[in-house]
Amino acid sequence: MNKKTLLLLGAIAIVVVVFLLLNRDNTHTLNTNDSNFGYSKTDDIDKIFITNIANKEHVTLTKNSSKEWRVNDKFDASMPQLEMLLETLRKMKVKSPVGENMVDKVVKRMVINGTKVELYEKGELSKVFYVGDNTPDEMGTYFYMDKAEEPYVCYIPGFNGYLNNRFFTNLKAWRSKAVFRKTEEEIAEIKLEWPETPGASFVINNTGALPILSGNGKQYQNNTEANLNSIKSYLKCWENLCYEGFPIDLDAHKIDSIARTQPIMIMSLKDKQGKTTVLTIHRKGIKRDTYQQTDENGQPMEFEMENYYAFIDDNKTEIVQIQDFVFGKVIKKVNDFLLVK
Repeated sequence: MNKKTLLLLGAIAIVVVVFLLLNRDNTHTLNTNDSNFGYSKTDDIDKIFITNIANKEHVTLTKNSSKEWRVNDKFDASMPQLEMLLETLRKMKVKSPVGENMVDKVVKRMVINGTKVELYEKGELSKVFYVGDNTPDEMGTYFYMDKAEEPYVCYIPGFNGYLNNRFFTNLKAWRSKAVFRKTEEEIAEIKLEWPETPGASFVINNTGALPILSGNGKQYQNNTEANLNSIKSYLKCWENLCYEGFPIDLDAHKIDSIARTQPIMIMSLKDKQGKTTVLTIHRKGIKRDTYQQTDENGQPMEFEMENYYAFIDDNKTEIVQIQDFVFGKVIKKVNDFLLVK
């Protein structure tokens, strides 16, 4: 065997040894339960508990029988937020173990400021891990499996960013903003009351073969007195009516004062399961930062034209803001449906 052949075989042997060593280390480090943070299939998850160690906030996300999710058993969950979290669990991968010189620091930070995540499948606890800070380059996030030997850096391939902001504990951020979310077929009754002008109030009964409009103490006949097509089109407008958010400049005293004023309208939806949702709408006063301060004649306005305050159901301690851009299509008066006005 000549010298060139020996050198070639030696080089090949070195490459093989290095490969085996690296492969052994990776297998030992990454392919264990300690780094199994993600889920290839999230359909089996039926409860997620997230708690922040620093501020003690927590949320419990629970899937109900209809596969919709609830937050803390009180509110419907925001499906876009929930779907983003589940997508994160499906797609995130381990990029690398945390460097030895960083392990103590990362773990200590998690103990003080981390977020604990518990995942349940069919009611049984399936996985517990902690979410820590972002890496210095903000291209990954530190994760630590409960009772594991070391933390890891996780990321989503193809996504340039970090993941810890997807495991948040702010209850209001997890709540669905949908007030009314019913199809025409699911609606039993719609009622709009105008306290200042009762003659404009109306009820639409949708429990029969055709919807029936009532108002001013009478029931209107379809196609001779009431426009049936307008009524049916109106019933289709209640599938996704959402509030804009929670005003941050109102304290409990101001909210109570608004609740005590006469509302400009009260809209109610009763579904065919017997559940009724009520939205009580109040005017919103002009503020210093209101975009439109004057009317078309240049006169100062007292109330905003595009935004309103509202209370959902009987909760008078929590106020939301709604926009005419969203709710304007269902803010109607009885005359809007009549053929002869």
